[in-house]
Amino acid sequence: MRAADINPNAPLVLKLSVRISFAVATACYLATGAMALAVAGYFKGSKDSSRRTVIVTNNVLNTLLATGAYIVASALAGVFGSLAPLTRKRWLIAYTAMLIVAVLVETCIGIWLWSRTLDAHDLYAHNWRNLWPNEVKRIYQDKAGCCGYLNPHDSPATGSPACDASTATFGCMVSVQEYAQNYLTYVYTWLFIFVVVDVAALLAVMVLLAIRNDEERLRWSRANSIFRSMKKAQSGITLHITEPKPTH
Repeated sequence: MRAADINPNAPLVLKLSVRISFAVATACYLATGAMALAVAGYFKGSKDSSRRTVIVTNNVLNTLLATGAYIVASALAGVFGSLAPLTRKRWLIAYTAMLIVAVLVETCIGIWLWSRTLDAHDLYAHNWRNLWPNEVKRIYQDKAGCCGYLNPHDSPATGSPACDASTATFGCMVSVQEYAQNYLTYVYTWLFIFVVVDVAALLAVMVLLAIRNDEERLRWSRANSIFRSMKKAQSGITLHITEPKPTH
């Protein structure tokens, strides 16, 4: 006989496999949030003028910080709800909803990044000519031995040996696009890992919710059955009163 058969308010006892799967999935989900916060904090703290600043902009870092904080908060809500599934159903439902939102948001970010690469030539050309500082452009010029974007006369960064040399005849368009594409490959890979972890955590909490709902339904059914049995027993009781025999 289980504890719930005796005490309907007893805590839910989960199978070891369910507990392990939920703990591992939630821990991985929490780790992705912590990683997002750490990476965003590192890049914001460094503030150097390396080539990656053309991809990892301030807007990207702010988005990464917000995503990391959201993931950590939702993971903690899931952990709190899992400690008492029967009495904290709303926490588990909220955790499930937040996981769904996380999957949708991360998928949308990936689609948005991919859509921006469709007009990469015009995008990077505009950024080179109007947004990127000379320090960043000079790094590209020194690394690839190029000058300007399309040619040495297309917004070059002065002070670069490649531009000072009279032999520089080509721009940095190919170098910029190749670097951006390679960097975006890492971004896509990590986004895919994040989505996979989110889906795994979502499946784990859905299994936990299903088990929790079945147990709640079973306990209510058992309690109602006991109540009906007691009521039936009480209604069937009859009092037999024996009249006293007359004495002579």
